[in-house]
Amino acid sequence: MIHKRVKTARGASQAAFFLLFLFIFLRSLDPFSAPANPFLRFDPLILFTHGVLKPALVLPVAAIIILHLLFGRFFCGWVCPLGSLIDGLDFILRPLRKRNPLSLPADTLKRKLADLQLPLFFLGIAAVSLFFIPPVLQFLHPNVWMVRVVSLSVPGILFFVLLLGFSSLTRRLWCTVLCPLGGLYGLCAEVSLFRLSISACSECGLCDRCPTAATRTGTSRVVRNRCILCFDFEHRCPTAGFSYRAGIAAGERVDYGRRRFLKAGALLFAGAAGGAVLSMARGKTDTTLLRPPGVTDEAGFLRRCIRCFNCVRSCPNGIIRITGARAGIESFLTPHLEFENRGCDYYCRVCQEVCPNFAIPLLPLVEKQKTPIGLAAINRRLCVVYAQGTKCIVCEEFCPVPEKAIKTVEMHGSRLLYPVVDRGLCIGCGICEAHCPAEPRAIRVYRKDTA
Repeated sequence: MIHKRVKTARGASQAAFFLLFLFIFLRSLDPFSAPANPFLRFDPLILFTHGVLKPALVLPVAAIIILHLLFGRFFCGWVCPLGSLIDGLDFILRPLRKRNPLSLPADTLKRKLADLQLPLFFLGIAAVSLFFIPPVLQFLHPNVWMVRVVSLSVPGILFFVLLLGFSSLTRRLWCTVLCPLGGLYGLCAEVSLFRLSISACSECGLCDRCPTAATRTGTSRVVRNRCILCFDFEHRCPTAGFSYRAGIAAGERVDYGRRRFLKAGALLFAGAAGGAVLSMARGKTDTTLLRPPGVTDEAGFLRRCIRCFNCVRSCPNGIIRITGARAGIESFLTPHLEFENRGCDYYCRVCQEVCPNFAIPLLPLVEKQKTPIGLAAINRRLCVVYAQGTKCIVCEEFCPVPEKAIKTVEMHGSRLLYPVVDRGLCIGCGICEAHCPAEPRAIRVYRKDTA
């Protein structure tokens, strides 16, 4: 028998992990104490976007998979921050759902879509597209969206509005129909050691309250790949027919039909084929955008960046911006640099440290200080020295490179010192651009392949 205390324990677990997520987010607002987000760094799907798979990354992810093979799809119901947010919205909007004439049709549609096991389809697309441009996982991963929501970014706010719409119609629609991470954990739950079972049924209709349509009145069966172990209603079963134990309970109806497993495999294959078709688009990798320090492989960066905005939020100088749709779907929501008021600090590696999968490579400080972001170029028609003959050495003074990547030299027999960029020393930090007194700026940083 499932006791009500289990539901209480689940609520406490959700609250604890949600508060932990918020604590990590708030810490990240302080750029010099920003921790890596474990909800992103130790994620089974994001793991494959890492350039190098180290034991410190693989072992925690392996432990998470093993736990799901033992206990079922517990992450979605007990840990997931986005799942907790959705549960909160579902609870708040419950009165609206009762009065919404679209709620019953939406709930019926959700059950039909749940039977299609669409998360497996999206899992297939996400898994294959990880290795191509444009990737899909970045636009479907629940924890990435959660970071965008709490960051109050425009995409996050729009996604929150979408969740409000879902919760006004039915419960846990995202988790049941769309989430690829839930699809992966659902596959583990299919063969888990511990499982929720139904051994007796009075057909009271209580099973229809399942938020992910894992149970249905009259079937006496729990669809394990959809069950998130929420224990919302099981303790109220009039026959005390629910149990959570290892193995198969007495009287449990078990469906090991070949058709169900073939269907799951077909969905994964169809999703993988869809991901392969998307990869044939061969997204463009040529761009004029300046990337965060350490990024030298544009194609690799576009594949690996999960668009979580950690670097944008944590940059102490506020120079990392979110790329809009005008740059193309390949670069949409990726970070880029703008040197309007400040440049990239010569001694700072914050963006590299907070990147959860090292799409921005974590370099030793000495190496970071030598890796070009771009290349500065002087527009002589705008520079007050060249255009007006006015003395100015601001760009040279602010250049942080010890050997000075901007040098001043005499020209045309004049004693006036003219600034010249040493292309071999310039790292494109943008500090010269940020401090240039000319309007518009006479010195700009461009990508090295376009300068």
